[in-house]
Amino acid sequence: MQVLRQLPHHQLAPSPSSSCDIKSIYAAEKVREAIRDHEQTIATSTSPKNKAKIVVLGDSGVGKTSIIYRHRYGAHYRPVNATIGASFVSFDVGSDRDEMVRLQVWDTAGQERFRCMVPMYMRNADAALIVYDVTDRNTFEDVEKWLKDLDRSSGTEEANVFLIGNKTDLVEKREVSEAEGRAMAAKINAKYFELSNDEPNLFAAILSELAEDVLQSRQQTSEKKQEVCSIRKEKVALGEDKFEENPNIQLKTRKSKCCSML
Repeated sequence: MQVLRQLPHHQLAPSPSSSCDIKSIYAAEKVREAIRDHEQTIATSTSPKNKAKIVVLGDSGVGKTSIIYRHRYGAHYRPVNATIGASFVSFDVGSDRDEMVRLQVWDTAGQERFRCMVPMYMRNADAALIVYDVTDRNTFEDVEKWLKDLDRSSGTEEANVFLIGNKTDLVEKREVSEAEGRAMAAKINAKYFELSNDEPNLFAAILSELAEDVLQSRQQTSEKKQEVCSIRKEKVALGEDKFEENPNIQLKTRKSKCCSML
C-alpha cells in the first residue's frame, strides 16, 4: 500500500502573520487608489482652467500687503513687518469653471533696499496693480518708475495695468486728488481705482474686472497669432501657385543647373 507523504503544517496553509501581511498590503494599496481617485476628482472638478500671475507694485508703506491680506483673511488682519522679497496669495475669481481664473497675486517689497529683488517676480506677469498712497505725493510720483520696471522685466508685450490710489478715507491728509490719479492712469494706459478702509469689498470687484481683462487679452493674443499664421500660409500658397503657373521659370532653372554641371 502506497503511503502518502505528509507535508509540514506550515506548508499546507499560510501562517497567521503572512496572512496579516497580505491583508495589510492589500489595504494599503486600496487606500492609495482611493487617494489617487480623490485627488483626480478634485483636480478635474475644482481647479480652474485659467491661471494668471499678478504683481502688486508700489513704494513701501502704501498698503499693498494690507489690501491683499485683508481681502484674504478678513478686515481684522493687520500686517506687522514690511514685506521682504515677495509673497503670493491665490484667489479664484469667477463662478463657472470654464471662465474661472486663479489669480496668483504677488505682494512685492517696496523698500529701496529690496527693490533689486522685485524684477525677478515681475517676469511673465499677466497684469500689475500699481498702488500709491493718496496722503503721500512721493509715492504717486514713483508710479511711472514702477511702470518702467514692469515694462523692462515682465517679458510680456502689454501687461494689463491697474492704478490704485489707497487710503482715501484719510480725507484731511490727502495730497493727491482723484483728478490727478485719473490723469496719471490715462497717461500710462491703466484703469483707475481708489480704495479705503470704509470699502473693503471693493478689492474683490477689482480682482473680478482684472480676471476678465486677462481672459480678454489672451483671447485677442490668440486671435492675432491665428491671423499671422493664416497670412503666412496664404503667402506660401500664393508663391507656390505663381511658381506652378510659370513653367518657363522651372525650365530656366533646370537648364542653369545642367550648365553648371558641365
